[in-house]
Amino acid sequence: MKFLRTIYPTLIWFCLIWILSSLPSQHIPSVNITCFDKLEHIGVYAVLSCLLGYWLSFKDWKLTIVILIYLVLLLLAGLDEYHQTYIPGREVSLYDFMANSAGIIIGFLFFLHQYDRS
Repeated sequence: MKFLRTIYPTLIWFCLIWILSSLPSQHIPSVNITCFDKLEHIGVYAVLSCLLGYWLSFKDWKLTIVILIYLVLLLLAGLDEYHQTYIPGREVSLYDFMANSAGIIIGFLFFLHQYDRS
């Protein structure tokens, strides 16, 4: 289980997100449930954020460094959303970015909860 304590699960998950967001829209199955898309964004980025928090929990870094790392993760979520302007049938959505950010914040709060307990 030492593998889970490394940055690699986080990087693999982020690469998976990037690959899926690079697919043209006709290759993506759609579910016509109200707000389901936003729940997907929240869930996927919450998992990413929790993976990052799990890795960070084994580091002896100050909380300010951890906050900066999560801010970079927010920037990467924005870049992921922006790069979709170059993908056929995809578009940038402020609401998707907000859902991504909500997922990151949920994961960060989970990390803080675990951080405070130790």
